[in-house]
Amino acid sequence: MKIGRILATLETGLGSAVKVSPTVESVTLTLSQRTRASGARHFWREHLRRIQFANPALPIQVNYPREPCMPKLEIKFSNTTAQSFSVAGMRSDEIYKQFITKAATSQV
Repeated sequence: MKIGRILATLETGLGSAVKVSPTVESVTLTLSQRTRASGARHFWREHLRRIQFANPALPIQVNYPREPCMPKLEIKFSNTTAQSFSVAGMRSDEIYKQFITKAATSQV
């Protein structure tokens, strides 16, 4: 039953049916252990896991340094460009919407 509940959680909600563009090579979320970036932490725990479940071949990395730094999300594309934006002070659904506008091709 526990596995069924986990799968149901991953298959529903924001990020569950998002297919990222094939030009996206990787996604990196950076947030510090010592800052209060609750929106970024919630995005990491909830939305990023669903996006990973929907896109298993997409490398997603979370950097969690001990020293204080500004939380940011970086999307690397296959044409060697990268888009990075600060997620400081943003709510998790706002971060998700920004991610979708920059990286997604379709929402099934």
